[in-house]
Order: sequence, then C-alpha cells, then structure tokens
Amino acid sequence: MFQNNNIQLNNDIFSRTMQRRMEMMLQEADRLFSLGWLRKRLWKELKEFVNSEPASEFCDYRRILMGSFEGRFAWEVLSVHRKSLPDIRKRIENAFEGTNPLDELLEEREELIMEFARMPLSRAWENVKDDIMSWRSFARRMPVMDASRKDDICHFFEVLDRISVITDIACGHAKEYGLEVDHSGTENFKRKQQQAKLTDELLIKSIEKCSAFLTTNSGWAVVFCVLRDDFGFDNTRQFERDIVELHFTKKLPGCPKETVSKTIRNNPYMYDSVNKWPSDKKLTKAAKAFRETLHELL
Repeated sequence: MFQNNNIQLNNDIFSRTMQRRMEMMLQEADRLFSLGWLRKRLWKELKEFVNSEPASEFCDYRRILMGSFEGRFAWEVLSVHRKSLPDIRKRIENAFEGTNPLDELLEEREELIMEFARMPLSRAWENVKDDIMSWRSFARRMPVMDASRKDDICHFFEVLDRISVITDIACGHAKEYGLEVDHSGTENFKRKQQQAKLTDELLIKSIEKCSAFLTTNSGWAVVFCVLRDDFGFDNTRQFERDIVELHFTKKLPGCPKETVSKTIRNNPYMYDSVNKWPSDKKLTKAAKAFRETLHELL
C-alpha cells in the first residue's frame, strides 16, 4: 500500500519485534543520533563535578572520574568522540569520481544502526532526549562497572559515536568537523526516509482527522497533492487504487477513477506545489490543514 518500506529484513533471522525496532531507529535516525546536545550536557556536568574536588597529590582521581554510573557514562561518551573521524575524513577526501561520499556514509549509517539496535546495551536508547533525567536513567541501566562487559561497552560507545558523527555530517554540521561535504545528493535519501514513516495507519488517521475538508470527491486531489509535494507521489491512478483499499473508520466520499486528475485539470493551480496555491481557495485551506495534521503525526 502507501507504506514504502525500504528496509529489507530477513524474517528468518530477526524477530518481528526486532524488525520493528530496527525500522523505528532507521526512520528516527536524525533525532536519535544527533548527540551534540548530549556531549554539551556531559562536558558541563563533568567540569562541574571535577571542579568541586580540590587538587591533591594523592587524590583518587579514577574514583572521581569513573566512580558513578553517570560519571562513567560521561567519560565513555566524551573520550571516544571523534575516534572514527580520521577514517570518515579519508572516505570523504578519497571518494571516487562521480560519486557522493555522503551517500556511502549514509548507507554505512543504516548498517551501523541495525547493528546498534540489536545490541542488548542499546535497549531504551530511544527514550534518551535533551532533558536533565533521561540520559541519567539510561546511564544507570548500563553495566559500566562490570569488568566482564568491558569489550561490549567499548564497542557500544564506538558504534554510537560513529553513527552520531555521520548523522552530524548528514545534518549539515560537516564544517564543525573540518570537512567539506556536498549535500545536494541527499534529497532522495531524505525523501525515502519520509516515505518509510508514512504507514497506512498514519495516513488513515491523518485523513480522518481532516474529514471535515473531505466532503466531496475533489478532496482526494488535495490529499494526493500533499503526498506528491512532501513524499514524491507521482501516479494519480495508483493513488486512487490504493486509497480505496484503506480501511477507514469514518464514512468518506468515494474516490472513483480519474477523480484526482480531473480535479487538478479543473483547478490548474494544483499543478504547482501546495505552497504556491492561491490563499483564498477552499482547496488551499484543506491542503494546509491536511499537511499540518500529517506532519504532526509523523
């Protein structure tokens, strides 16, 4: 149906629960792995913690730096940061002619995220956000004091940081790492990420929340045009075939063959992107309402 799932997972290898976890992390990669805020918080906290201890010739500095779960977590995150940067720089500076190194890095990020999602240590990572407590809760769950888990813990933080650095670069922060990257070729990648989020369930919910605007068949052309502009839909007939297969809980107008194309022909401004539609048109108001609702739910 409408969901364009670009994640090819082998059902014989991964459970459905694990597949959903991988899909979630791939779809939410920019949010989950843009970690500049975390490094800033951890450095500030570590500085305050260290400054509170007086200098001493025989102080137990190791205990101070690594004696708490939060302190150990901060140390691990910050000490490994940029470890992968020389290799990433080499990949960018020695890209083959005619290729975009960022595409290669984004493909690697997908592989790393799938590996990260399978790590037992990554459980609940999706709950870590830019606030005071969530990273602390995550840190306290990690077995950082268990010497037998040392290799697993090191690998976890190295993979997390490499994903984070690639994510920063992909999100326009390459210069902060001293890199020059062409972002012009990433539009298709971002479009695919958006498409992967558009499940049938989410689309049904969005349409039903805007059902007040769908009082006639022409309203389906509004839905199509928003999906065209924001998700790359380009086939009106396929849209019409798919829309009638969705299981709506509300009674909505039908979408017979050529509904969308006829509506667009009768309203030539609809050939333009929704942003350029005349503000005084009823269909423009409907399109803005649907787009706003859809993106709120994404």
